[in-house]
Amino acid sequence: MKNLIGLPVRGNRFYQRDREIARISKALIDNNIHLMAPRRVGKTSILWYLFDNRVAGRHYVFVDTESIADASQFYKKLLEVILNDPNIKKSLSNKLKAGVKTTGSKFFRIVKSIKILNTGIEFNHDESTRDYYEEFRNFLIDYCATEDTPLVLLLDEFPQTIENMKKKDADAATLFLLGKRAIRIDPVISQKVRFIYTGSIGLNQVVYSMGASATINDLNPLELEPLTEDEAIDFLRKSLPGKVIHDSVVDILRKSLQWYIPFHIQLIALEILRTCGSQPVVTEEIIENAIEGLLSLRYKSHFEHYYVRLKAHFKGDAFRYADLLLKQLAEKQILTSKDTLELAIACQQEEDYRLIIENLMYEGYIHCDYKQRIYFFNSPILKRWWERFICKL
Repeated sequence: MKNLIGLPVRGNRFYQRDREIARISKALIDNNIHLMAPRRVGKTSILWYLFDNRVAGRHYVFVDTESIADASQFYKKLLEVILNDPNIKKSLSNKLKAGVKTTGSKFFRIVKSIKILNTGIEFNHDESTRDYYEEFRNFLIDYCATEDTPLVLLLDEFPQTIENMKKKDADAATLFLLGKRAIRIDPVISQKVRFIYTGSIGLNQVVYSMGASATINDLNPLELEPLTEDEAIDFLRKSLPGKVIHDSVVDILRKSLQWYIPFHIQLIALEILRTCGSQPVVTEEIIENAIEGLLSLRYKSHFEHYYVRLKAHFKGDAFRYADLLLKQLAEKQILTSKDTLELAIACQQEEDYRLIIENLMYEGYIHCDYKQRIYFFNSPILKRWWERFICKL
């Protein structure tokens, strides 16, 4: 298995995650899904696995919506990607060529907006009187009427799309969410079409800040878990072909990682390969040195994005609160619920501090032990990096 750092992986680079794939596939039978997980846990790679392998015989269409900022652009892009999917394109072309439009199906109302080529289907460019929402909805209705294969739309970075729309017009963003919900719960569309929404920022937090939580209450929230301890060791072994992992390494990983996300294991494997050369056995000393190596300036670009995203996501007093909270967690190990409230009062964030904490939890910075009512860093490695490089700022 090739070790590709920080990017979605496909094919033989993908670490097989049967447990998560099975959970998603089962949930799709009856539900649309909000796939929840912090960055670097592998959400996008799993979406690509569903797409590449047509799990459970479904049509999967992957659409990255991160750069989209208005509803018309969103539905136009979805239609273009769907209609140019090789499997769907072939099926629709054959139906059109066979003269199915004589059925009077609503789908063929959009024939005016596409053309059939030798290579398939593409959009014309007459934008004069277009309602892409209605075209998209009509297409889905008629897909259900003419196709036997379920369709799953994999919408990556969808929460960022809502953020983009909200910045332009908050009311329009809410109307867009209402329109999306209307499509999902349509009695015809819901028979054969499913949506999976995911992204590197939390959809729940975005819609809550808009007062629009009811627009996504039909989604099944499915949390993507980190690797288990056994999976983490297996992943490390597969990332180090030809190396023997000494048994003592397991205890070191357990203590140093605790939170087994593929990204951190990939970084450890990269550092091991860099430092131990041809040595065949990965010992306790080698893995300790590798973990320490991650906390050098050599890996600054792999961890600094956590702080960059913090500054991009939070502004003014909200950033000051999030920044101080993480610095205190790095220095003190834990904070109590009382500590977080007192800090919020000092930063004038009494009203919003819970939402800020939820965002930090969703994006993988911190974890809450609800029984003890304490907070701490998800990753001991990230905590050590924060203490070394951020607390000094």
